[in-house]
Amino acid sequence: MPVSIKDLIETKGVRTTFGSVLRQDFVPEQDAVLVERLRAAGCPIFAKTNTPDHGVKFTTDNLVFGATSNPWDLSRSPGGSSGGAAAQVAAGMGPLAVGNDGGGSIRVPASMCGVYGLKPQFGRVPSWPRHNGWYPLMAEGPITRTVRDAATLLDILAGPNERDCFSLPAEAGSYLEACDGEIKGMRVAWSPTPGYGRVDPEVLERCQAAVRTFEELGCIVEEASPQIPNPEQILLGMVVPRLLVQFEQEFPAGFTEQLDPVVASFLPLGEQMTARDAFAAMYGSYAVHDLLVAFFQQYELFLTPTLATPPYALGLFGPAEVAGEPVSSPLEPFFTYPFNFSGQPAASIPVGFTDNGLPIGLQIVGRRFAEKTVLRASACFEAARPWADRWPAL
Repeated sequence: MPVSIKDLIETKGVRTTFGSVLRQDFVPEQDAVLVERLRAAGCPIFAKTNTPDHGVKFTTDNLVFGATSNPWDLSRSPGGSSGGAAAQVAAGMGPLAVGNDGGGSIRVPASMCGVYGLKPQFGRVPSWPRHNGWYPLMAEGPITRTVRDAATLLDILAGPNERDCFSLPAEAGSYLEACDGEIKGMRVAWSPTPGYGRVDPEVLERCQAAVRTFEELGCIVEEASPQIPNPEQILLGMVVPRLLVQFEQEFPAGFTEQLDPVVASFLPLGEQMTARDAFAAMYGSYAVHDLLVAFFQQYELFLTPTLATPPYALGLFGPAEVAGEPVSSPLEPFFTYPFNFSGQPAASIPVGFTDNGLPIGLQIVGRRFAEKTVLRASACFEAARPWADRWPAL
């Protein structure tokens, strides 16, 4: 089966730009581990998919290739940073795509393009060559039209590799087989937010209807939330100084002039931070992890909207307002990135469309190492409310 590879992932002999003018002529001499595995499985690599400059935005445009549009509405963003991958699958250009997710970069585009995206457990799919800016948060994973396609792809991608010091031992059994079975009796928490932000009324309505489907499937659903305060400063504090040092090590002086202006605008934060600030961000991520560990002792799954709004306009980092009120910070509308701190598996499933035909996604978060539970729940929902037969009008 043909598969596309996000342009943040190395492909031997094939240009890999990272969406950046600074790397626009870079041709790797080796494949990423996951690309090696796909080639060994006989999957033709038929495309590289667009990404923002070094994966830093929740939209997909750059100074090398321009903007990727959402197939459901060409004036809208496909999300980011795996927006090219999700748009490719939604448009029917190919059945399988590989992206990566350091704060929602698989799940947000999957939601905005009406396809399925899975962020596996951190370390499940080896991430090498290592990209230091995102390395402590990054999970490589599938974006597909169906749950079982994603599970099949994960069966190929998963497993240890010594080049990635965080890679996990192999699990017994297959992820595809884990899609079979029921979820009756499973304890599930649902909340409109993880503890911060507001939700667009149409998004809330479609997600609540999806939650009722989980109840019909026999789940024991309670409205509950881990009450995570907005961890935006934790994410910025973990990523920005790492990116700054990575860029300084890899690029010549004056590199900021060639970066996407949005990416460049973040870097002064890294210059101003002290060692105390950096450790405060790291410890903050541990605190989020601790909240989630306690919460998931009571529940096997946690359901939230993937993001607070339907797809927003091209060119925006994210929505400027939610439910008619301005956002207090750029990351407030995104409910994905707390689960990069904890590393636990999370997926976005399509749960319907707005009145004007824009996709909406529901996030399914599992316990640590519980991709199989997330896949089974996703497959049961897909069987009850299938989505893969609906296509954008191309």
